[in-house]
Amino acid sequence: MHNYGYQNEYDFVELFNNKNLDELDNNSKIFLRDIFGEIIDSKEKIIAWKNKVVQKADIFIKYKGYIKRISLKCGNSNSIHHEQIQEFNMYLKKLEIPYKYINIYNNYHYGYLRNNDGFIDFSNHVSSEEYKKMYQKDIDLFNKEINKTKIIMDMVDRFIIRGKNSEYDIDALICGKIDDYVWIKKYEIYDLILFKRNYKHTSPHISCLTIGPKKRNLNGNSKNWKEKYIVCVRWNFIRESIIEFKNYCSTTVT
Repeated sequence: MHNYGYQNEYDFVELFNNKNLDELDNNSKIFLRDIFGEIIDSKEKIIAWKNKVVQKADIFIKYKGYIKRISLKCGNSNSIHHEQIQEFNMYLKKLEIPYKYINIYNNYHYGYLRNNDGFIDFSNHVSSEEYKKMYQKDIDLFNKEINKTKIIMDMVDRFIIRGKNSEYDIDALICGKIDDYVWIKKYEIYDLILFKRNYKHTSPHISCLTIGPKKRNLNGNSKNWKEKYIVCVRWNFIRESIIEFKNYCSTTVT
């Protein structure tokens, strides 16, 4: 899937690069008019290239000196952000999340059980499903704490819009392949995530984005054992979310 993601980036670059607007398919014309507005026409060639730096923007599209930064996703279960758990803990602390809630997340992340005396048993950890059966109330407390508008907006910036290593926001997110894709612009992403803020999920989450370990490695036999130290943010059914939100917006416009 990782290699396919890279290929998808090159496919989109090839779709747009050195093309006139009137050479593109109808969906792509609508997309470019949406992100560039009235400046886009067929008088000049469109230029596109891949971002060589690992950032939220995967490709750039340029027209008449205007550059748009585009994030690309494909598939239904999209991992949209990774970071080391120590760094994530520091981020939560920066957001002024009380330590007890940070601790709840860490226990979930590693799947640590408690002894009869209530202390953490660091030698005993279980799958996410088993953990939820025993400690769902704790997870619910964590979710209630972080699903506040200010925190959601900050996390959307970090996880989707800007990331940790860029001074620039993406202008739009595309989901799909060149022959079948949907998109959503930057400010619509904030609206979409807030629109789904009452989304019910048993995992740690903000709105429809779930937060958890990249891989737990419970048996200790994985070659990628370091992945248990990585926080992975996922956006499942991203395409459906975009379509649902845009349909809702189109029916509520007065």
